[in-house]
Amino acid sequence: MEKQVNADEFVERFMSGSLSHLKYTQSPVKIFRLSEIAPYIKIPIPPIFLGYNLLVHITEGYFEHQIGSDVYVVKAPAILMSNYGNISAIKSVDKSSKGHCVLVKDGAMTSIFREQEILNIFTISPLLNLSLEDSQDLHPLLRLLYKELHTSNPYKELYESLLKSLLSKIIKLSASNKMLDRRQEIAIMFKQLVHKNFKKEKNIGFYADKLAVSTNYLNRCVSSTFKKSSKEVILEVAIMHSQLLLFESTKSIADICYELDFSDPSYFSRIFKKIVGMSPTSFRHKS
Repeated sequence: MEKQVNADEFVERFMSGSLSHLKYTQSPVKIFRLSEIAPYIKIPIPPIFLGYNLLVHITEGYFEHQIGSDVYVVKAPAILMSNYGNISAIKSVDKSSKGHCVLVKDGAMTSIFREQEILNIFTISPLLNLSLEDSQDLHPLLRLLYKELHTSNPYKELYESLLKSLLSKIIKLSASNKMLDRRQEIAIMFKQLVHKNFKKEKNIGFYADKLAVSTNYLNRCVSSTFKKSSKEVILEVAIMHSQLLLFESTKSIADICYELDFSDPSYFSRIFKKIVGMSPTSFRHKS
């Protein structure tokens, strides 16, 4: 798996200026004010594998954020969410932006939330535009979370409770709080498994066995939920990570192909061009 970028490394690599105000305790949940980050970011930030679940609530300003192959223009008031496992890049930022950025370790998500809640969070569209009233409702929760996590001894039960209230409110606002049907649950659990196993497991049968369903049923679940086949989802995740390797390493395209367990560089290049719109060589030069 590619090296995950943690909060310290992000600050070191992609921010400049006096950053002493970004000191924080080593908790699995972190929160920053956008006013503490936006003026110092060195734009553009290349594709990175952020080692957290990301939540950004923007109350003033805008930024342009890429998640996988999709680019989102986030204008206040809005929420942007990116689940752990995604490749992210920041294209532009209004340096006067205000709001909060929350980072949550994946292990903290599974300890705080029930499986159904995590599945609901996973179904939320990355970009959720808000009314001014709904945005103002979220602000006190974020302000309290910031205050607690920046005390000398954060109270775990309190900040976890605040985070749970915050995400529950976002689930409600996104209309993702409805009960998922069996097909949707299978499709979402499949996608989570792909993010963790894509490097060595591209066979649909592996995922069907893990989920205790037939390959035909898995394909029907994925197709009805994501409007694409199981194979397409697996390949898209693998190609997304190949973009990071092309950018961050000097490995040859053939080496990257074999590292991601593609059997043939020409097949890898064809799939890459189909998904990204250009060859791996062109992507590397453009990056």
